[in-house]
Amino acid sequence: MPSPLRLFVHRVPGRATRAAPAATLAATVARRLRAWAMAAMLLMTLVLLGHSPHASAQLIETTEARIEYQDGGFELAAAFDFDLPPALEDALHKGIPLYFVVEFQLSRPRWYWFDEKPVNISRSVRLSYQPLTRQYRVSTGGLQLPFNRLKGALQFIQQVRGWRVFERGDVRRGETYHAELRMRLDLSQLPKPFQINAVNTREWNLSSEWKRFNYTVPANLDAPLPLPAPPAPPPSPAAPGSAPAAPASAPAADLRTPFSLTVSTVLSPNQLVPYASGQP
Repeated sequence: MPSPLRLFVHRVPGRATRAAPAATLAATVARRLRAWAMAAMLLMTLVLLGHSPHASAQLIETTEARIEYQDGGFELAAAFDFDLPPALEDALHKGIPLYFVVEFQLSRPRWYWFDEKPVNISRSVRLSYQPLTRQYRVSTGGLQLPFNRLKGALQFIQQVRGWRVFERGDVRRGETYHAELRMRLDLSQLPKPFQINAVNTREWNLSSEWKRFNYTVPANLDAPLPLPAPPAPPPSPAAPGSAPAAPASAPAADLRTPFSLTVSTVLSPNQLVPYASGQP
């Protein structure tokens, strides 16, 4: 019997051998790209968790923030509340000074351009410990105050009073501004070994969140203040030998006083007797 027909496929040599490694290489690259993408997502998640203020910093609570107009300028009154962590207290007793920075910003939104930021100011307060005198010292500007207890020094740092943050020429009257305020421990003022340790230590990152509030500049800043009442003139001295003057607040004579008593110094006794005998 004749043999069945067979289908012969003619293959070009080398073409199949080249196609198989190309597919394998593409699959390998795809797997590596997926692995790199997963690693990048994991790293980004860790970075975001590490920079969260609640996870990497001890919070300072802002309990008060207001602006007051005094003597041609605007002063900030603020109050904070926090406890010094044990690591910072131990470093303070070892002679490491701590610097607390209070930052204040003022801005006004503008629909046609970028926000106006007329004020961006900060103030630093230094807290140190003197082992010889066993006293804590707070320094700000040219002021230095000693304290016998750490609690008293921290209470002074937590209260901000009389800090002039901007002048009348920096703002517009009647306009509403956005104010921002916060307090933080300045890690850049620490020695280098402590700065490296502060990066990975939660207790060294002491900071508050930005406290935001609105402030409207008064429109009548030029209104004169009411003048105080003039003091009363002192009483003139009495001449020697003269009778003392009656006090100004002496009450007037009572109209209900009997007639015989009011005119007794004018009428004679003969005139008073009939009047007295005629009374019941």
